[in-house]
Amino acid sequence: MKHSRRSWFLRCALGLSLLLGGMAGLAAREVSITILHTTDLHGHIRPADIFYPKEEVGNDLGGLARCATAIKRIRAETPNCLLVDDGDTIQGTAASFTSDGLMMVRALNHLRYDAWVLGNHDFDWGREKLARCVEASQAPVLAANLRCDATASKAIADKVQPFIVKEVDGVRVAIVGLTTPGVPNWSRPRLIRGMTFEPSVEALQRVLPELKHQKPDVIVLAAHQGHRNAADDHANEIFSITSWFPELAAIIGGHTHRAVPELMMRDILYSQAGHWGSSLGRLDFIYDTDRRQVMSRKSRLIRMDASVPQDSEILALAKPDLAAAEHALARVIGTATADFPIAGAPARETPVHNLLCEAILDRCRRAGHPADIVIHGVLNEHASLKKGPITAGDCWSLVPFENFIGVFEVTPVQLREILEENAAHYSRDHFTGVYGMKLALRVTAPRDQRVVSLADRDDQPFAPNRRLRVAVNSFDLASAGTRKARLRAIADAPEAKLVEIDNPVRQALVDFIAAEKEISPHVHGWWRTGATR
Repeated sequence: MKHSRRSWFLRCALGLSLLLGGMAGLAAREVSITILHTTDLHGHIRPADIFYPKEEVGNDLGGLARCATAIKRIRAETPNCLLVDDGDTIQGTAASFTSDGLMMVRALNHLRYDAWVLGNHDFDWGREKLARCVEASQAPVLAANLRCDATASKAIADKVQPFIVKEVDGVRVAIVGLTTPGVPNWSRPRLIRGMTFEPSVEALQRVLPELKHQKPDVIVLAAHQGHRNAADDHANEIFSITSWFPELAAIIGGHTHRAVPELMMRDILYSQAGHWGSSLGRLDFIYDTDRRQVMSRKSRLIRMDASVPQDSEILALAKPDLAAAEHALARVIGTATADFPIAGAPARETPVHNLLCEAILDRCRRAGHPADIVIHGVLNEHASLKKGPITAGDCWSLVPFENFIGVFEVTPVQLREILEENAAHYSRDHFTGVYGMKLALRVTAPRDQRVVSLADRDDQPFAPNRRLRVAVNSFDLASAGTRKARLRAIADAPEAKLVEIDNPVRQALVDFIAAEKEISPHVHGWWRTGATR
């Protein structure tokens, strides 16, 4: 009897052990998680919107409406799916500009994005317009390195978050957002008043301990910063991030408009989805809930070419804004008596350069702040004007950014310093020509010795005590991404009496052509190279 009871207890214990073991086996499992990502959409709902040259992104490529089709298909096939946008979302097209960015926010809401990150161009229109977009967003807006004080926009201070944690089939996935710390080197202080942009490592050192209290299983960084072939710079700190934070499973990049399907940086997976919706990025993870670790990671880019139809719901949602923009862009504002070529720009003076400078001088005069000299470059080296009718859309092609104008006083010595700094970029895109003065350069000379001579428009040397009024755009006033730090320092000094004219260069161009009615191309010989002392 005792033996029988003992056997019965042993059998029960064994059965219970097997049952519990089986339950544990069922609980421990591998979970597949997908993160889809877009970046640098720049207001593009449709492929390569009409006022941009198609050769910049390929023929009939990109647009959020195409991405939407792929997003919906993948979601239908993959239930454990998150969707993130990596910034520079609202600025870039006429339809987004005239809707104050809300066209893009409505599209993100419709597609149920889980989060979007602030990019540098999202600050271009100032705090008020950005705040309205942040308020309208149903998805969390992320930027862990954005710090706001009491003078900042309340909506931005209250709603922009450092990270989110989403539970996906029992796995806690954290998305940490970073904007680029380079924003103050492109945006004037009045646009970002009350906001501080921390270095990436400093911000993550502050934020990640707080995040880890929420016990995430997987941490992904979505950074409006891009991988570079060279070292980190003021705007892109990906190498530093991968050195300091090995706990990151992946980094979703942006900002540099590069397409990076898959790259292992140390032991962190990096991917970047190009720009304008030319690709939809896809990251796939497998997480083991027993081992509590990521077992595999892979990423790829899905090209959004003509084989991917545009989503009808997104097109319908954006239709009023797209139609209004098309109508505005088609408006004829004047006539060109001949072609305005741009070949050789920016190093070579072109009729397009002179047209932009004439429009800037006209705007300064109308605003009551006349300038003697304009230092300005071409903004799109692929765009020119053809003989015949000129539309507002042509002006968008010439000036795709919402830069405004600043006027300040300099001495001839300071003007030489500014032009020496500019001459260092002669062989690059960031060289800006002059208008209203004569400049001789020896571009092969050592740095800071390249300005041979400068004189007024009649080729007379400037008197040493003369105060000259110089007009530049706001991008250069903000240092052009640190390339023109001396210009910024001179312009911001109290004695320069800087005036910022709150009117975009593009609108100045539209108004100038409309007032002139008929324009003709001119080259004046403002600057020459190869000069000797």
